[in-house]
Amino acid sequence: MTTLNPTGWCPRCQQNVLLKREEIDTCLAIILLIFTAGIGLIIYLAIYYSRPEENCIHCGAKITTPQTQSPYISQTQQTSYSTSVNVSEEVTGVKPSFCALCGEKLDSGTRFCPNCGSQITDN
Repeated sequence: MTTLNPTGWCPRCQQNVLLKREEIDTCLAIILLIFTAGIGLIIYLAIYYSRPEENCIHCGAKITTPQTQSPYISQTQQTSYSTSVNVSEEVTGVKPSFCALCGEKLDSGTRFCPNCGSQITDN
């Protein structure tokens, strides 16, 4: 059975349990509501809900979830491969020409672009 809710192993309860956040400090929430006209309370709640759920729902013990292995290989684990043979290839063929104004492909020897009519200059 899988769940989308965060779970973890509780050493006190000796079982896999659902996790919850620490309780909201109600005294602090009331003070922030009164003295900051609610803006401080909104910031406090945003920070509270951005924290991870890491407490057992039964006993309240803090649970550390196991770190997942990163899919990225560190620089020290990478092996470098070098090639001893230098490979060089020369590409031969006709270099296609294009109109500088509209980008239309041009045939060799064309003096004017068939698409936009601009004069073609050879470089």
